[in-house]
Amino acid sequence: MMRLHRRITYRAGAAALIVLAAGACGTGRVTMPGAIDVTGVAPSTTLRVRVAGRIERVALERYVAVTALSEITPTGETAATAARIYDVQTIIARTYAVSHMGRHAADGFDLCDQTHCQLYQPDRLRTSSFGPAAEGATARTRGQVLRLDGAVIDALFHADCGGHTTTPAAAWNGTNHSYLAARADDVPGLTHRQWIFEASLADWRSLLNGDPRTSVGTVLTGLEVAATGPGDRVTSIQVAGERPRVISGDLLRTVVTAARGPRALMSTRFIIQRTAIGFRLSGSGFGHGVGLCQRGTMARARRGDSVGAILGHYYPGTRLSR
Repeated sequence: MMRLHRRITYRAGAAALIVLAAGACGTGRVTMPGAIDVTGVAPSTTLRVRVAGRIERVALERYVAVTALSEITPTGETAATAARIYDVQTIIARTYAVSHMGRHAADGFDLCDQTHCQLYQPDRLRTSSFGPAAEGATARTRGQVLRLDGAVIDALFHADCGGHTTTPAAAWNGTNHSYLAARADDVPGLTHRQWIFEASLADWRSLLNGDPRTSVGTVLTGLEVAATGPGDRVTSIQVAGERPRVISGDLLRTVVTAARGPRALMSTRFIIQRTAIGFRLSGSGFGHGVGLCQRGTMARARRGDSVGAILGHYYPGTRLSR
Protein backbone atom coordinates (compact mmCIF):
# COMPACT_ATOMS: atom_id res chain seq x y z
CA MET A 1 0.00 0.00 0.00
CA MET A 2 1.26 3.50 -0.74
CA ARG A 3 3.01 5.12 2.23
CA LEU A 4 3.53 8.85 2.60
CA HIS A 5 5.57 10.61 5.25
CA ARG A 6 2.66 12.68 6.49
CA ARG A 7 -0.98 13.19 5.68
CA ILE A 8 -3.21 13.26 2.63
CA THR A 9 -6.21 15.57 2.64
CA TYR A 10 -8.51 16.50 -0.21
CA ARG A 11 -8.72 20.24 -0.69
CA ALA A 12 -12.20 21.71 -0.50
CA GLY A 13 -13.75 22.20 -3.90
CA ALA A 14 -10.93 20.41 -5.70
CA ALA A 15 -12.84 17.38 -6.98
CA ALA A 16 -13.61 17.14 -10.69
CA LEU A 17 -16.13 14.81 -12.30
CA ILE A 18 -14.68 12.92 -15.24
CA VAL A 19 -16.67 10.77 -17.65
CA LEU A 20 -14.47 7.86 -18.70
CA ALA A 21 -14.62 6.03 -21.97
CA ALA A 22 -14.75 2.25 -22.21
CA GLY A 23 -11.60 0.53 -21.00
CA ALA A 24 -10.35 -2.58 -19.28
CA CYS A 25 -11.25 -1.12 -15.90
CA GLY A 26 -14.82 -0.43 -16.93
CA THR A 27 -16.87 2.64 -17.64
CA GLY A 28 -18.59 5.17 -15.48
CA ARG A 29 -18.24 8.45 -13.63
CA VAL A 30 -15.26 8.78 -11.34
CA THR A 31 -14.51 11.68 -9.03
CA MET A 32 -10.98 12.87 -9.76
CA PRO A 33 -8.92 15.25 -7.60
CA GLY A 34 -8.03 18.70 -8.81
CA ALA A 35 -5.12 18.87 -6.37
CA ILE A 36 -4.26 16.79 -3.32
CA ASP A 37 -2.38 18.06 -0.28
CA VAL A 38 0.46 15.55 -0.12
CA THR A 39 3.54 16.29 1.96
CA GLY A 40 6.76 14.32 2.00
CA VAL A 41 6.34 11.86 -0.89
CA ALA A 42 8.75 9.03 -0.16
CA PRO A 43 10.60 7.42 -3.09
CA SER A 44 10.37 4.19 -1.08
CA THR A 45 6.58 4.30 -1.37
CA THR A 46 4.91 1.17 -2.73
CA LEU A 47 1.75 0.91 -4.80
CA ARG A 48 -0.77 -1.88 -5.20
CA VAL A 49 -1.13 -2.23 -8.97
CA ARG A 50 -3.49 -4.59 -10.74
CA VAL A 51 -1.35 -6.18 -13.43
CA ALA A 52 -3.05 -8.56 -15.88
CA GLY A 53 -5.74 -9.25 -13.31
CA ARG A 54 -3.37 -9.81 -10.37
CA ILE A 55 -2.62 -7.30 -7.61
CA GLU A 56 1.12 -6.68 -7.20
CA ARG A 57 3.06 -4.47 -4.84
CA VAL A 58 5.27 -2.20 -6.92
CA ALA A 59 7.86 0.32 -5.71
CA LEU A 60 6.83 3.83 -6.75
CA GLU A 61 10.03 4.52 -8.70
CA ARG A 62 9.80 1.23 -10.59
CA TYR A 63 6.18 2.02 -11.39
CA VAL A 64 7.30 5.41 -12.74
CA ALA A 65 9.97 3.91 -15.01
CA VAL A 66 7.65 1.23 -16.39
CA THR A 67 4.74 3.60 -16.91
CA ALA A 68 6.83 6.23 -18.67
CA LEU A 69 8.22 3.54 -20.96
CA SER A 70 4.73 2.14 -21.59
CA GLU A 71 3.14 5.53 -22.32
CA ILE A 72 5.62 7.00 -24.80
CA THR A 73 8.16 5.69 -27.32
CA PRO A 74 10.38 8.42 -28.86
CA THR A 75 11.29 6.44 -31.98
CA GLY A 76 13.70 8.27 -34.29
CA GLU A 77 14.74 10.87 -31.71
CA THR A 78 18.32 11.54 -30.65
CA ALA A 79 19.53 10.21 -27.30
CA ALA A 80 19.47 13.72 -25.83
CA THR A 81 15.91 14.35 -27.00
CA ALA A 82 14.71 10.95 -25.77
CA ALA A 83 16.29 11.63 -22.37
CA ARG A 84 14.45 14.96 -22.09
CA ILE A 85 11.16 13.34 -23.15
CA TYR A 86 11.51 10.68 -20.48
CA ASP A 87 12.47 13.26 -17.86
CA VAL A 88 9.12 14.93 -18.55
CA GLN A 89 7.12 11.69 -18.69
CA THR A 90 8.60 10.27 -15.47
CA ILE A 91 7.65 13.44 -13.58
CA ILE A 92 4.15 13.23 -15.00
CA ALA A 93 3.86 9.51 -14.24
CA ARG A 94 4.94 10.04 -10.63
CA THR A 95 2.68 13.05 -10.13
CA TYR A 96 -0.29 11.20 -11.60
CA ALA A 97 0.36 8.11 -9.46
CA VAL A 98 0.60 10.12 -6.23
CA SER A 99 -2.51 12.19 -6.97
CA HIS A 100 -4.54 9.09 -7.90
CA MET A 101 -3.40 6.71 -5.19
CA GLY A 102 -6.27 4.62 -3.93
CA ARG A 103 -8.33 5.26 -7.05
CA HIS A 104 -9.40 1.61 -6.98
CA ALA A 105 -9.35 1.30 -3.18
CA ALA A 106 -12.83 -0.23 -3.18
CA ASP A 107 -11.41 -3.07 -5.31
CA GLY A 108 -8.37 -3.59 -3.08
CA PHE A 109 -5.67 -1.84 -5.11
CA ASP A 110 -4.41 1.64 -5.99
CA LEU A 111 -4.03 1.74 -9.76
CA CYS A 112 -4.79 -0.47 -12.75
CA ASP A 113 -2.43 -1.20 -15.65
CA GLN A 114 -4.65 0.26 -18.39
CA THR A 115 -5.30 3.74 -19.79
CA HIS A 116 -8.06 4.13 -17.20
CA CYS A 117 -5.12 4.94 -14.90
CA GLN A 118 -1.76 4.73 -16.71
CA LEU A 119 -0.38 2.00 -18.94
CA TYR A 120 1.86 -0.30 -16.93
CA GLN A 121 3.63 -2.98 -19.00
CA PRO A 122 6.54 -4.32 -16.90
CA ASP A 123 7.96 -6.52 -19.66
CA ARG A 124 8.91 -3.38 -21.59
CA LEU A 125 11.84 -2.77 -19.22
CA ARG A 126 13.31 -5.97 -20.62
CA THR A 127 12.19 -5.78 -24.24
CA SER A 128 12.32 -2.09 -25.17
CA SER A 129 15.51 -0.44 -26.41
CA PHE A 130 14.36 2.67 -24.52
CA GLY A 131 14.46 0.85 -21.16
CA PRO A 132 17.79 2.39 -20.08
CA ALA A 133 16.57 5.87 -21.07
CA ALA A 134 13.42 5.51 -18.96
CA GLU A 135 15.37 4.16 -16.00
CA GLY A 136 17.92 6.95 -16.31
CA ALA A 137 15.18 9.58 -16.34
CA THR A 138 13.55 7.98 -13.29
CA ALA A 139 16.83 8.25 -11.40
CA ARG A 140 17.38 11.89 -12.45
CA THR A 141 13.87 12.95 -11.44
CA ARG A 142 13.64 10.73 -8.36
CA GLY A 143 10.88 11.91 -6.05
CA GLN A 144 9.92 14.94 -8.17
CA VAL A 145 6.25 15.85 -8.53
CA LEU A 146 4.36 18.88 -9.81
CA ARG A 147 2.61 21.07 -7.27
CA LEU A 148 0.41 24.14 -7.21
CA ASP A 149 0.41 26.08 -3.92
CA GLY A 150 2.00 23.07 -2.26
CA ALA A 151 -0.59 20.56 -3.46
CA VAL A 152 0.16 17.76 -5.93
CA ILE A 153 -1.75 18.39 -9.14
CA ASP A 154 -3.81 16.05 -11.28
CA ALA A 155 -1.25 15.71 -14.09
CA LEU A 156 -3.52 14.69 -16.94
CA PHE A 157 -1.91 13.98 -20.31
CA HIS A 158 -2.83 12.58 -23.72
CA ALA A 159 -1.21 11.47 -26.96
CA ASP A 160 -1.98 14.35 -29.32
CA CYS A 161 -3.98 17.54 -28.75
CA GLY A 162 -4.47 18.09 -32.49
CA GLY A 163 -3.02 21.60 -32.27
CA HIS A 164 -4.66 22.98 -29.13
CA THR A 165 -5.30 21.58 -25.66
CA THR A 166 -8.65 22.06 -23.94
CA THR A 167 -10.15 22.30 -20.46
CA PRO A 168 -11.79 19.62 -18.29
CA ALA A 169 -15.14 21.41 -18.63
CA ALA A 170 -14.99 21.33 -22.43
CA ALA A 171 -13.66 17.77 -22.55
CA TRP A 172 -16.10 16.02 -20.20
CA ASN A 173 -18.03 18.68 -18.28
CA GLY A 174 -15.51 18.45 -15.45
CA THR A 175 -14.23 21.11 -13.08
CA ASN A 176 -11.65 23.49 -14.53
CA HIS A 177 -8.34 24.22 -12.80
CA SER A 178 -5.88 27.00 -13.54
CA TYR A 179 -3.08 24.55 -14.38
CA LEU A 180 -5.25 22.70 -16.93
CA ALA A 181 -5.78 25.65 -19.25
CA ALA A 182 -6.45 25.54 -22.98
CA ARG A 183 -3.09 26.12 -24.70
CA ALA A 184 -2.06 26.38 -28.35
CA ASP A 185 0.53 23.82 -29.44
CA ASP A 186 2.23 25.94 -32.07
CA VAL A 187 5.80 24.69 -32.25
CA PRO A 188 7.12 25.47 -35.77
CA GLY A 189 7.15 22.34 -37.89
CA LEU A 190 4.96 20.37 -35.49
CA THR A 191 2.36 18.25 -37.27
CA HIS A 192 -0.57 16.61 -35.52
CA ARG A 193 -2.42 13.40 -36.28
CA GLN A 194 -5.28 13.74 -38.80
CA TRP A 195 -8.07 11.18 -38.95
CA ILE A 196 -11.41 10.43 -40.61
CA PHE A 197 -14.33 8.33 -39.40
CA GLU A 198 -17.07 7.71 -41.95
CA ALA A 199 -20.18 5.54 -41.81
CA SER A 200 -23.47 5.07 -43.62
CA LEU A 201 -26.79 6.26 -42.19
CA ALA A 202 -27.63 2.67 -41.27
CA ASP A 203 -24.32 2.23 -39.47
CA TRP A 204 -24.67 5.55 -37.65
CA ARG A 205 -28.18 4.59 -36.57
CA SER A 206 -26.90 1.28 -35.28
CA LEU A 207 -24.04 2.95 -33.40
CA LEU A 208 -26.32 5.52 -31.77
CA ASN A 209 -28.98 2.95 -30.91
CA GLY A 210 -26.33 0.86 -29.20
CA ASP A 211 -26.48 3.15 -26.15
CA PRO A 212 -29.69 4.42 -24.50
CA ARG A 213 -28.10 7.84 -24.00
CA THR A 214 -27.80 8.34 -27.78
CA SER A 215 -30.60 6.13 -29.10
CA VAL A 216 -32.29 7.81 -32.07
CA GLY A 217 -34.86 5.17 -33.03
CA THR A 218 -35.69 3.85 -36.50
CA VAL A 219 -34.90 7.08 -38.37
CA LEU A 220 -31.75 9.22 -38.43
CA THR A 221 -31.87 12.37 -40.55
CA GLY A 222 -29.23 14.67 -39.14
CA LEU A 223 -25.95 14.85 -37.23
CA GLU A 224 -24.35 18.26 -36.82
CA VAL A 225 -22.08 20.19 -34.49
CA ALA A 226 -24.14 22.52 -32.29
CA ALA A 227 -21.34 24.03 -30.17
CA THR A 228 -17.58 23.92 -29.67
CA GLY A 229 -15.38 24.90 -26.74
CA PRO A 230 -11.72 25.77 -26.09
CA GLY A 231 -9.37 24.13 -28.56
CA ASP A 232 -12.24 23.72 -31.03
CA ARG A 233 -13.45 20.60 -29.22
CA VAL A 234 -17.03 19.64 -29.98
CA THR A 235 -19.11 20.13 -26.84
CA SER A 236 -22.60 19.67 -28.28
CA ILE A 237 -24.07 17.70 -31.20
CA GLN A 238 -27.62 17.91 -32.55
CA VAL A 239 -28.98 14.50 -33.52
CA ALA A 240 -32.14 14.54 -35.65
CA GLY A 241 -34.37 11.54 -36.13
CA GLU A 242 -37.27 9.66 -34.62
CA ARG A 243 -35.95 10.64 -31.18
CA PRO A 244 -34.07 13.92 -31.66
CA ARG A 245 -31.62 14.84 -28.95
CA VAL A 246 -28.55 16.90 -28.10
CA ILE A 247 -25.51 14.96 -26.94
CA SER A 248 -21.94 15.91 -25.99
CA GLY A 249 -18.96 15.28 -28.23
CA ASP A 250 -17.41 13.18 -25.47
CA LEU A 251 -20.48 10.96 -25.29
CA LEU A 252 -20.47 10.43 -29.04
CA ARG A 253 -16.81 9.47 -28.89
CA THR A 254 -17.51 7.10 -25.99
CA VAL A 255 -20.30 5.36 -27.90
CA VAL A 256 -18.38 5.04 -31.18
CA THR A 257 -15.14 3.80 -29.58
CA ALA A 258 -17.03 1.30 -27.44
CA ALA A 259 -18.35 -0.28 -30.64
CA ARG A 260 -15.47 0.27 -33.06
CA GLY A 261 -12.35 0.56 -30.91
CA PRO A 262 -10.29 3.44 -29.46
CA ARG A 263 -8.89 4.55 -32.82
CA ALA A 264 -12.24 4.87 -34.56
CA LEU A 265 -13.06 8.36 -33.29
CA MET A 266 -9.76 9.59 -31.89
CA SER A 267 -10.81 12.88 -30.32
CA THR A 268 -13.61 15.43 -30.04
CA ARG A 269 -11.75 17.91 -32.25
CA PHE A 270 -13.65 17.33 -35.49
CA ILE A 271 -16.11 18.64 -38.05
CA ILE A 272 -19.13 16.72 -39.40
CA GLN A 273 -19.93 16.53 -43.12
CA ARG A 274 -22.94 14.94 -44.78
CA THR A 275 -21.98 12.45 -47.50
CA ALA A 276 -23.94 10.62 -50.17
CA ILE A 277 -24.38 7.64 -47.85
CA GLY A 278 -24.13 9.04 -44.33
CA PHE A 279 -21.82 11.25 -42.27
CA ARG A 280 -18.05 11.81 -42.20
CA LEU A 281 -16.16 13.10 -39.18
CA SER A 282 -12.79 14.68 -40.01
CA GLY A 283 -10.63 15.47 -37.02
CA SER A 284 -7.20 15.90 -35.50
CA GLY A 285 -5.47 14.65 -32.39
CA PHE A 286 -5.78 11.54 -30.24
CA GLY A 287 -7.13 11.59 -26.70
CA HIS A 288 -9.10 13.89 -24.44
CA GLY A 289 -6.88 16.91 -25.07
CA VAL A 290 -6.49 18.01 -21.44
CA GLY A 291 -3.09 18.71 -19.89
CA LEU A 292 0.17 17.64 -21.48
CA CYS A 293 0.26 16.76 -25.17
CA GLN A 294 2.86 14.06 -25.79
CA ARG A 295 3.30 14.93 -29.45
CA GLY A 296 3.87 18.55 -28.54
CA THR A 297 6.26 17.51 -25.77
CA MET A 298 8.39 15.59 -28.25
CA ALA A 299 8.54 18.60 -30.57
CA ARG A 300 9.53 20.91 -27.71
CA ALA A 301 12.16 18.49 -26.46
CA ARG A 302 13.51 18.16 -30.00
CA ARG A 303 14.05 21.91 -30.34
CA GLY A 304 15.86 21.98 -27.00
CA ASP A 305 13.24 23.29 -24.55
CA SER A 306 14.09 22.52 -20.94
CA VAL A 307 12.05 20.09 -18.87
CA GLY A 308 10.81 23.01 -16.77
CA ALA A 309 9.73 24.99 -19.85
CA ILE A 310 7.81 22.03 -21.27
CA LEU A 311 6.00 21.33 -18.00
CA GLY A 312 5.35 25.04 -17.50
CA HIS A 313 3.67 25.32 -20.89
CA TYR A 314 1.20 22.51 -20.27
CA TYR A 315 0.71 23.05 -16.52
CA PRO A 316 0.98 26.83 -16.04
CA GLY A 317 1.66 28.05 -12.51
CA THR A 318 2.99 24.74 -11.19
CA ARG A 319 6.43 24.01 -9.78
CA LEU A 320 8.60 20.95 -9.34
CA SER A 321 9.38 19.72 -5.83
CA ARG A 322 10.18 16.57 -3.93
